[in-house]
Amino acid sequence: MQEIHDMDRYRNEYLPAVGPFLQKYGAEVLVAGSDAEPAEGEPPNSTVVIRFADTEAAWRFLNDPDYQPVKKIRLSTTSRVQMVVAPELTPAG
Repeated sequence: MQEIHDMDRYRNEYLPAVGPFLQKYGAEVLVAGSDAEPAEGEPPNSTVVIRFADTEAAWRFLNDPDYQPVKKIRLSTTSRVQMVVAPELTPAG
């Protein structure tokens, strides 16, 4: 989740630039938008959920040296960023 405070730059600079990296690492965007309804608390205005094949792929994406300039665009257009890398849930039994 993140608070987008410069939607024009986020949409016109960050989103087109991040796409090739998501594709490179086999990512699937499951949720993306600013129209989620808060169930509790005061969440930021944007929610994004991305699935990677495994946690290693997610970390390779985040740490890709070529992604770092793109990440700077995201960080300069957002605040209150909350990000986690978690393994897929494996049901018990």
